[in-house]
Amino acid sequence: MNKITTILLLAISSILFAQEDPVAKEALEKLRATTKSYKNMTVAFDFIIENKSQNIKENQQGILVLQEDNFRLEMDAQTIINDGESQWVYLADMNEVQIMEHDPEEEMTPNKLFTIYENGYKYTYVGASSEKGKRLQLIDLFPEESGEFMKINIAIDAAKNEIYRIRMHDKNGGTYTYLVNSFKSNTTIKPFYFDTEKHQGVEVIDLR
Repeated sequence: MNKITTILLLAISSILFAQEDPVAKEALEKLRATTKSYKNMTVAFDFIIENKSQNIKENQQGILVLQEDNFRLEMDAQTIINDGESQWVYLADMNEVQIMEHDPEEEMTPNKLFTIYENGYKYTYVGASSEKGKRLQLIDLFPEESGEFMKINIAIDAAKNEIYRIRMHDKNGGTYTYLVNSFKSNTTIKPFYFDTEKHQGVEVIDLR
């Protein structure tokens, strides 16, 4: 996976639990309960990279589909599909797909995002705000061990108990923001499989 994908997975997985603050804990537990009640989820988001000191500002869009151990992540010219046994990584600009075995021991995969919540972060409730007609609960998370990110801010849609925004701060002054544009649950979704017949001339690299 490229860095953008890894950051996305880290972002979503790290928001769901930490320790201590009772108000933040209640909000995160409601978020977890709501998420676990869904059969599947489809999230469309903006991914914004900013670093003012380096004059960087980039904006990409993506779609993440989750159902049990299966996921589909689409960002720009890359698609990653996992059916719990195999994983396909398709690079559209090269018309190439790599196939590899699913590694159940890998910690950062979308199918585990909403269950990896008990360790690694302390949190504090920042307060509430309003944005685009939504009442948001704001929570800051701080890693218990030193890593790439110093702090993560999350905003939860209080009415729906759903994620609205995630903003991650790295040690170099950079921020990585995921803004949810739409969230759907329990819908009809495509099979978690890469169909080579729908991609004429695709080069298949089977690493299984």
